[in-house]
Amino acid sequence: MKQLVEEKDGKLYYNGYCLVDLAKKFGTPLTITFLDIIKERILSLKDAFENAKKTTDYKGDFIYLNANKANYGKDEIESAFIFADGLETSSFYDLVLSLKMYEKYPLFKDKLIVCNGLKQDNYLDTIIKAHNDGYNIITVIDDIYEYEYLKKENIDLKIGLRIHLSSLYEPEVPDDRFGLMEDEINYILNDVKNTKLVLDTIHYHQRGFDYEEDKFFKNFDLAFNYYIKARKMYDSVIYFDFGGGTPLPIDGEFDYESYAKSILNHIKDVCSKNNVEIPNLISENGKYSQKDSTVNIYKVVGTKNTGKYPWHIVDSSLLIALPEMYALGEPMLIKPINNLDKKMVKARLAGITCDCDDVYFDKNKGYFEIPDVDDPEDNYIGLLGTGSYQNSMNGKGGVHHCMLPEEKDVIIFFKNGVELVKVRKELQTIEDIYGLLNIKH
Repeated sequence: MKQLVEEKDGKLYYNGYCLVDLAKKFGTPLTITFLDIIKERILSLKDAFENAKKTTDYKGDFIYLNANKANYGKDEIESAFIFADGLETSSFYDLVLSLKMYEKYPLFKDKLIVCNGLKQDNYLDTIIKAHNDGYNIITVIDDIYEYEYLKKENIDLKIGLRIHLSSLYEPEVPDDRFGLMEDEINYILNDVKNTKLVLDTIHYHQRGFDYEEDKFFKNFDLAFNYYIKARKMYDSVIYFDFGGGTPLPIDGEFDYESYAKSILNHIKDVCSKNNVEIPNLISENGKYSQKDSTVNIYKVVGTKNTGKYPWHIVDSSLLIALPEMYALGEPMLIKPINNLDKKMVKARLAGITCDCDDVYFDKNKGYFEIPDVDDPEDNYIGLLGTGSYQNSMNGKGGVHHCMLPEEKDVIIFFKNGVELVKVRKELQTIEDIYGLLNIKH
């Protein structure tokens, strides 16, 4: 997998681009998305599983779905859709958006759509319409109501069962709210033969920020037992969907081919022992493909000395760019991007807001290292890997923390070998903000 972060001549490069040069070219605060990272991540994982299939003689398919919820940017979803094998949706609105993407690319109409999340009538009705319109759609049943609703339609809609599993990652929270309980699964398994519905998928969601092999396979086996049971009852059960949780690259060093081989060999071994056919594998990826595609860049615009370490204040709110870190504890890579050949000193970062929580430093060390230069305002800071969930959690296009403007938004990508740079949105103006608040200026 491609190494994204490099240091050369005292400057930080990301995906081959000098970040401080981009900051000076476009101005700050700035968001830059490299769409080709999304493409590279998708193709890399698919290649890893294709290679693993050859070495393990695994006869099933590996199907890569983009989990739209990680980033609802139009360009990000479109980039993923082109190279993925389909889309995974989490709500009625998500499905409507996805169908618009399919309409734009009619040649991709056979690509799979897997519908997750709790489904109210508008979501279910849209799924039924998409099925009737010829889309290759699977509805993952998360609640008995959904099954009973679809059963009444008397159509040959493909369905999956989401398995409820206790969380091994958070033992203090023994249950999550998703999936069917064992008695509900058994009811559907015994009842679906009396309907036109086609059971073809067993699904669970592999969660967690960090990959831990032992916990991964414990969850995997708990859910796979239901695949074995369902497959012995119905030949139509041909997919095992293990959701998200694809390991995130660690400095580009994670061995995805070994990861893929371990999964395929494990499935072959379990299926052989239980005398069932191996499934086609579905993986739903959002954070894996989207997270590292985006960086935020800020400029230091002031300093204050009020304690043990000086505060270096940047020209935005850190709370705008890092909601996932503040809300969920998601680790982020935050680094100076220039003057790296200078001595480093201990400091702390703060946003330019009136908020005591708008700060960043290494909680273990108690400080952030920043270049020691005569004028601290020569320093720029990069927030690396902000491409997943930040847009939806910070209210992209809305009114933000302390009414600070949303960053200038730039995308960089290649088309037919030619580099293209597009400003999607200029720095938000006070007129933009007032317009959202319905205030005349």
